[in-house]
Amino acid sequence: MPARLSAVVRNRRVFFCCMAILSIVKLALSAIAPASYDLRDIVTLVASNRLIGPWIVLYPLLYSPLNATLNQLESWYATTPPAMGLNMQLISLLFRIPIFVFDLAIAGVLYYTVRRMGSPSQARLASLIWFANPYSFLSTELLGVPDVLATFFVVVAISLLISRRPIWSGIFLALGIYTKFYPILLIPPLLIYACSAGVSRRNRLTIVGSSLVGLFCYLSWVLPFGTEYLTQYSPVTQPIPMFLGSYVTNSYGFVFVLILFYGLLGLFARKIDDPFGTLLSTFLVFYVVSSPYPQYLVWAMPLMAIDVGLHRQRGALFIAFCSLAFIQWFLVSPGLITPSGYSLLMIPFTGDNLPWYSVAIGHLLDTPVVGNLLLPIVSSSLVGIIVFYAVDLSRSWFRISSRDAMK
Repeated sequence: MPARLSAVVRNRRVFFCCMAILSIVKLALSAIAPASYDLRDIVTLVASNRLIGPWIVLYPLLYSPLNATLNQLESWYATTPPAMGLNMQLISLLFRIPIFVFDLAIAGVLYYTVRRMGSPSQARLASLIWFANPYSFLSTELLGVPDVLATFFVVVAISLLISRRPIWSGIFLALGIYTKFYPILLIPPLLIYACSAGVSRRNRLTIVGSSLVGLFCYLSWVLPFGTEYLTQYSPVTQPIPMFLGSYVTNSYGFVFVLILFYGLLGLFARKIDDPFGTLLSTFLVFYVVSSPYPQYLVWAMPLMAIDVGLHRQRGALFIAFCSLAFIQWFLVSPGLITPSGYSLLMIPFTGDNLPWYSVAIGHLLDTPVVGNLLLPIVSSSLVGIIVFYAVDLSRSWFRISSRDAMK
């Protein structure tokens, strides 16, 4: 570990000072950042009284005290940061404060979880890896999507299961499914760990039952507004075909891959000491065989933070994963430029009267080298890193299986 980072995680006061500074920076950038496409769509959903789920209900409560109208909100996501007035900056900050709160809460849960399994310095390192990660900031606060809320519920559910509180773990897992569909992927690996940890069959059934209740609640606020939200992307829902259909073959290849993967978990990962490796591998397999959106990568990052905080040997893989994801989704991807011409990095790439560096970056992004060469290389490298990460995690399962066979 570098000496400076070691000093941060070993010294309690320095660590909290760094967290406070990071919080101030995040809030300041949240106030001046333009609205993403997802935030624009959320505002549209609020205006049309559609998909009033567990996340959208927050927004009228946030902007109503400011007497903000729909026209003002539309002008907010069409205004560049230098032209944003104080009222617009306040709206931008208010829309992102709930996300920041859960971002900070995840860091706290990571600290508590790793502290139970390791040292205080390891716990601080895991919290810092999550909270100081630019990718998680860009894909949570600046995108403005509720994945951070579902991720918080999932991290709490895992921590509670490790603490031998399976009933509460099932409740928080159900809350995660109620918020967004994706935590349902984690039911098999969580049950495998619960079985190896000696959790009773009754409590395991409670986890399954709670998850089904969460699924029912998720469908109860999605279906009344049309089945298209089950098959198409929206900022607050997920397309079910991404889980049940196929992006691998034309005949439900993803379902086959999931069944194969869960079968391997049942065969070789039945006596693991902690669930982090199997849960993280589940997300990584999902990323390889599906077409994830940028915020979906955030699901795995708290588990990566725990993994690196406790073991550190995969620190280089984590850095490569975040770097390639950052380049693909926030640097050379043209789909994440706001209507005002500003990217999520708040650097203007298109528009009038741009500074010289913006013109240079815009020309660079328009070159065939970037669009036809750099992006495919980055995408392929990201998939390669994900596969390598998953394979490296799986090595421990086979070592455990080999020791059992020798006995």
